[in-house]
Amino acid sequence: MGGMFFTRRRFLALGAAAAVPVRAADAALPAWRLANEGWGGAGEADIKAVLASAMQELWRFFPGRKLESMVVMRGHEGPITHFKRNDLREIVIQLDTEGLYWCQYAYQIAHEFCHVLCAFDEDWKGNLWFEESLCETASLFVLRRMAEAWEKSPPYESWRSYAPRFKEYADDVMKRRTVVSESRLGDFYRKNQMKLAADPVDRDLNGAISILLLRLWEAKPEAWEAVTWLNSAPSKPGETFDAYLAKWKNAAPERWQAFIKDVAGRFGVTV
Repeated sequence: MGGMFFTRRRFLALGAAAAVPVRAADAALPAWRLANEGWGGAGEADIKAVLASAMQELWRFFPGRKLESMVVMRGHEGPITHFKRNDLREIVIQLDTEGLYWCQYAYQIAHEFCHVLCAFDEDWKGNLWFEESLCETASLFVLRRMAEAWEKSPPYESWRSYAPRFKEYADDVMKRRTVVSESRLGDFYRKNQMKLAADPVDRDLNGAISILLLRLWEAKPEAWEAVTWLNSAPSKPGETFDAYLAKWKNAAPERWQAFIKDVAGRFGVTV
């Protein structure tokens, strides 16, 4: 994903930060490690600081959630979270970025971490577009939150001036998306439902939907916890979108059922 980056010189200044964190400790993230090779010269500690900061913006809304251990590796064919665990039984996340492009790291890890939080599953993919749209929403949400967090308390004091770049990156992504009015989301979905089912990672369609979903999750960020139950049971071949959302709502605790009904209603679906 393209975006606004500092020059190489500016990135080196950030990468050479004094190793004295200034942010108060957040709730511990799930166990994860960085495979420290292939990142184009970026320091391991700096990459981990950026990735941890991004994941924390989602993780804070999952009190008591347990996850498998994860490993983040360098990939070269686009970011991806693999269904198959490695020999250590870790979830394998690959990011397709390198160097000091911190916005790109944050954008990609937020999307992939959202798949993990959604309890991603290798089943029928006809409704996968919705999860993909949610994960695009997570990327925008995290970038915008990081802009605020780093302005107040960056991982390193010398990184404070970088904070606005996260919002600029999110704004740049959103400008590239198709604009759909909130009242027309149902029509947009019905018009494109065949395309979405056939290609769940159509980023123009995912992106248009994600901008509208972003408004819902920014208004009620604690509702990220609701995605825990999105894949509560495997999707059977031919499962309708209505049934998919109803399954999500019925699996979720009562505290999130009204929110899920609201999300479904935006698509013209009653659950």
